[in-house]
Amino acid sequence: MIVQELYAIQKRIGYLPRAELETLAERLNEPLYRIQEVVSFFPHYRRQPPPGCDVRVCRDMSCALRGSGAMIETLRSAFAKADGCAVTPVSCLGRCDRAPAVRIETNDGTGSSHPIHRTRTLLGRSAQEIVEQVRLAMGPPSRAASPAAPAAACAHDDLDADYACVDPSGWRINVYADRPVEARYESIRRFVEASRSDADYQAACEGVIRQLETAGLLGMGGAGGRTYKKWSEVLSAQGEHKFVVCNADESEPGTFKDRELLLRTPYLVLEGLILAGLLLRATRGFIYVRHEYEEQIEALRREIEWARDRGFCGENLLGTNRSFPVEVFVSPGGYICGEQTALVEAIEDRRAEPRNRPPELQTNGLWNMPTLLNNVETIAWVPSIMIRDGAWYASHGASGSYRGARFFSVSGDVSRPGVYEVPIGIRLGTLIDEYCGGVRRGERLKAVALSGPSGGFLPARLPRAALPSHVAATLPAGDSEFDIRNLELDLPSFRKWNMMLGAGIVVYGESADMLRQTVACQEFFRDESCGKCVPCRIGSRRLAEIGAALEAGELAAEDLRAIGTPGGAISELAQTMRQTAICGLGTVAANPLTSFLTHFPSETRRPQQH
Repeated sequence: MIVQELYAIQKRIGYLPRAELETLAERLNEPLYRIQEVVSFFPHYRRQPPPGCDVRVCRDMSCALRGSGAMIETLRSAFAKADGCAVTPVSCLGRCDRAPAVRIETNDGTGSSHPIHRTRTLLGRSAQEIVEQVRLAMGPPSRAASPAAPAAACAHDDLDADYACVDPSGWRINVYADRPVEARYESIRRFVEASRSDADYQAACEGVIRQLETAGLLGMGGAGGRTYKKWSEVLSAQGEHKFVVCNADESEPGTFKDRELLLRTPYLVLEGLILAGLLLRATRGFIYVRHEYEEQIEALRREIEWARDRGFCGENLLGTNRSFPVEVFVSPGGYICGEQTALVEAIEDRRAEPRNRPPELQTNGLWNMPTLLNNVETIAWVPSIMIRDGAWYASHGASGSYRGARFFSVSGDVSRPGVYEVPIGIRLGTLIDEYCGGVRRGERLKAVALSGPSGGFLPARLPRAALPSHVAATLPAGDSEFDIRNLELDLPSFRKWNMMLGAGIVVYGESADMLRQTVACQEFFRDESCGKCVPCRIGSRRLAEIGAALEAGELAAEDLRAIGTPGGAISELAQTMRQTAICGLGTVAANPLTSFLTHFPSETRRPQQH
């Protein structure tokens, strides 16, 4: 595969020299332009040698809230005259619970036959602490590169010393928490035993689909589709081959719950994937993981090896003639890869540009074959549902409209940011106060982003006029506002409200600068647009420019009224992007700015009067 070959070359050498690309093209019997078109698209690839010390600072949401913008300026000033040191703002690193997140990559002997690349992620540190750590990293190398050293020496200390360890033993999802390691993969044993003949296989498949339907399990990647329906569609689809893909890209700012599932319970993810592969009689399975999740990649690969050695995946599965190999596919970067069709394009060694739909992946996915693609959490719930049954999963939940349990990533201005497994339908206020320890420093709640940057920002109290009419009608007659702490966190309720509910919740206290947050989010969408859609490519840039002008106080009052009112330039641009974008990025890119102007107009910077 081109993508993974490029990843291996860069890991070995530190960048992608042209000579290596030419050699790769010849070995794969591919024209050089095919290699170059992939290299030029993905942000992880380097075409020039990296600096001796590469400092990457997250600029998004929780990290921006914790002062990463000022940290970037401090670092640039401190190392302005230092040779071989680069300070770069980057998109979300998936460490929002210990913001700000900084990755320091040191490169010793880049381009030689035995380079050393060491990456360390520092979490929740002050700017001065980061300066000191960078100076240490730039110090004399621990040893000179030598022929005796192993090739591709790569070390990383990706969990900082004060990173809080998550204990998965109390999670409902962890059906094996109190059982020995050898008890894992029980659902695989059951399915293989129940599907010895073709007739038995049909009955076993129907049993799995029925349990998923009873559970009411929805997709946890954002869209919230019914899991049993998607599995059924791939099961009934016709194709010479079928594939199963787990989407572990997780690049949405504020979202990091899959990170913990992959690290703490990789066996659940792998077991759910294998069960899907057996049910579909699939040819192969892929777990697509963002490259910044080094420790998660290692955990998954160790688990795959363990399971393969015991016959749960690979060839001759559990002594049968069935085969289902699984591999970890390391993403070459880019938020757009979280979009399922773009992800499939990347696995196919193409630029990760979203496809027009229909057709859907269930019938025309990887290599135009039927493909099941689910989020990490969705797949990880399957083993416990199969072992305990669907009714057990449905017995959880605080909402009458939708039952079950799910995970949220909570960061920002809360006392205990982290990953929490909660009943579906729990109230937002309960999650913030009882699970996360309330708003930090005893501040009042000011705003919440309930779907990372994609859903925009909601104020602590929503005016009746801002609510959909059918929702406003349910408020007591004397109430002019709705307290968002009373929001029930379940997808059907949010659909009634015409709002988005993702897995990443960012909380803002009363001292938060909402305009700074808005600008950070618009810059994120600008930088992460793949550029395939012209309105998205140009529109995301224009939205970032407007945000920057607002922050700088460069817009006159009359200009602000012209662009910010209903029917103005921003609303027209947002509508155009929603109607023409191929994927979800373009449809949501304007939400941070439009929600800011709707709910926080008083925070615009000193508009100039003409």
